[in-house]
Amino acid sequence: MSSSSADTKLVGLYVHVPFCARACPYCDFHFRVEARPAVRPLLAALEAELHARGEVWQARRFDTVYIGGGTPSALGPAGLHALVAWCKHSVDLAATAEISVELNPEHVDPAMAGELASAEGGVAVVGGPDAMAGELASAGVDRVTLGVQSFSEVGLRTLGRAHRSAAASRAIDQLLRSGIQVGVDLIVGWPRQRDDELDLDVRTVVASGVSHVSVYALTLDEGVAWHKLVRRGARSYPDADRQADLLLRAESQLVQSGFEHYELSNYARGRARSRHNEKYWTGQDYLGLGPSAASARHDARGGVWRETNPQGVAAWLADAASRPPTAEHVTGEAAAAEALWLGLRRLEGVALPGFLARHPGLEADWVRRRLARQAARGNVRWEPAFERVSLAAGRWQWHDEVGLDLVS
Repeated sequence: MSSSSADTKLVGLYVHVPFCARACPYCDFHFRVEARPAVRPLLAALEAELHARGEVWQARRFDTVYIGGGTPSALGPAGLHALVAWCKHSVDLAATAEISVELNPEHVDPAMAGELASAEGGVAVVGGPDAMAGELASAGVDRVTLGVQSFSEVGLRTLGRAHRSAAASRAIDQLLRSGIQVGVDLIVGWPRQRDDELDLDVRTVVASGVSHVSVYALTLDEGVAWHKLVRRGARSYPDADRQADLLLRAESQLVQSGFEHYELSNYARGRARSRHNEKYWTGQDYLGLGPSAASARHDARGGVWRETNPQGVAAWLADAASRPPTAEHVTGEAAAAEALWLGLRRLEGVALPGFLARHPGLEADWVRRRLARQAARGNVRWEPAFERVSLAAGRWQWHDEVGLDLVS
């Protein structure tokens, strides 16, 4: 990308840890099942890939780091500490950078981790009852996203999770005591989920003291193991209408409990929004490292270079530098439509003056025309004088329909 004013803006770093101790039946993320992944080959591959990406990224300054997967906590406390230290050393990281890590509860709670180590060859937490929380805090991690998914034992078994509800609660408590900001992921709409089971999830989250909640409907992409379980009679498919009702029920309870519903799937207390994830929705640059990771670089004309790393964990570990990402340059109205769709994920919507400044050559009338049908259906609303557009109140579940109009 040619040099532009965008090059001076702070960017985000995403690091994909492509290992899981076990495979969840609904997951379609790219990973390899490995109970005890080695840290040194991972760091060597990341270093090689970063060097191969060249000065276009190495010259940038980063203000967010997000370590996801896969299951980053499968690396264990010391391994995660080493990975965070590598991130700090390898890129120009702002002093006020947000550093986020995804964890599984069974890798935080020492009793549960011990059970996994003996029963499944998982990663044991060693070094005291708060080893994981202590290592992350000392490494400078600001926030953790904990893959709880449900506090219902029925839900956890249905979703094929390794932990139990009590382990999730203990993990939250340990992380909060360490001073780390904690968010949890919940999955709703698993088959035959009852209202009271959803209510338990929300009530437990609210009482736990976490400051961020992500709520996702169970989705089953092609190729996930859940389909095989259905054919064997061990699972059934979720009901889309039931999922919509449960999402609304969760929203109502979380908002009444003081959480701000700020993005389709995300809720925050106070100022606990995810700064890193907001880069995806607001047209900011981010670099993704690791197999299947994605990157985005925006130019001064509103276009965006989208890059996607190839899959294949073994090949990436062996020679990450020789596996360049596939690249696509999205420009003009296509780039503007994509940016508008992403921006409408935030419930506050898109401020038109800033949007048009990032997409020179477009006028406000272009936005009005592209959204006219959705406005007539009551799915989007305009602020006075067309200064801002957002999804209409209560219509956030129609975001995909709005997007189809934008990109078609």
